[in-house]
Amino acid sequence: MSKPLFTWAGGKNKMLKHYKPILPAPASSLFPEKTINSYVEPFFGGGAMFIYIMTNYKPESAYINDINPEIVSIYECIKHNYDEFIQRVTELEQEYMLFDFEEGTRNEGRRNFYNKIRQSYWDDYSNWSKPYESATLYFLMKTGFNGIFQTNKKNGRYGTPCGLLNQKKQVFNREVVKWWHDTLQTVTITCGDWKTNTPDIEDAFYFFDPPYRDSFADYGNSFDDQQLTDLIDFADSKSQVFVCNRDGSDGWFEKNKKSLNISKFPVTYTAGRRKKTEEGYEAKKAEEVLLWHMN
Repeated sequence: MSKPLFTWAGGKNKMLKHYKPILPAPASSLFPEKTINSYVEPFFGGGAMFIYIMTNYKPESAYINDINPEIVSIYECIKHNYDEFIQRVTELEQEYMLFDFEEGTRNEGRRNFYNKIRQSYWDDYSNWSKPYESATLYFLMKTGFNGIFQTNKKNGRYGTPCGLLNQKKQVFNREVVKWWHDTLQTVTITCGDWKTNTPDIEDAFYFFDPPYRDSFADYGNSFDDQQLTDLIDFADSKSQVFVCNRDGSDGWFEKNKKSLNISKFPVTYTAGRRKKTEEGYEAKKAEEVLLWHMN
């Protein structure tokens, strides 16, 4: 299997072990018939579930969507403008790696370089090609803080501060980007609201991973309980569907799940801000909820 292109707060890599027993068995010599023919993911983000489905089930068609145009542009440019994208992010990587990482310091060389590129991403993008712009964003996301997509209040563009700046050999993995380039060739990519861009396909497997209820992470888009209710109404009509979210203490999902099954799993969030304790900072423990049909 490949990997997501970037760290994404709320990404589903750690949840796959819980999802696998619910999913149908992948096609094999014993079960040659395809069990997932089409795949639809309207809140795409980092695409961990997409990787698992595309690798193990090889659906005949796939549709991915996200409301964030900056994120969508990365996928579109890797699909359509691979060479130009790779050239730009490689140039940035080479410049960045000229500044050696020094343990226990602020790594001012790398920090200043990151801030300079981020400022240019805010000020100069109107003069850039789309692959050049998206590759610049990709570099920033690979060196930014812990999978958080924070927007700049003045221009609405990616504004996350730098991360640990501790890359020793490379900023990005070329084999991972090539996997995405090859896989996306047969995938339909859209950008916008899920209601507009979710195709109604009878035998598709729908994977919904909307923003968490009461989430501390702000991606520039809200998703209130009424919107979540509308999504559950749509999901309830599907025979193969997952709806993921973070469980709360108010029993909201039990009250609003319709005829969907409900499962809950423990999770430790390592992306984003961490809980402060007397010993330092620790990853935040929580519980994820999954509403599902798998007929």
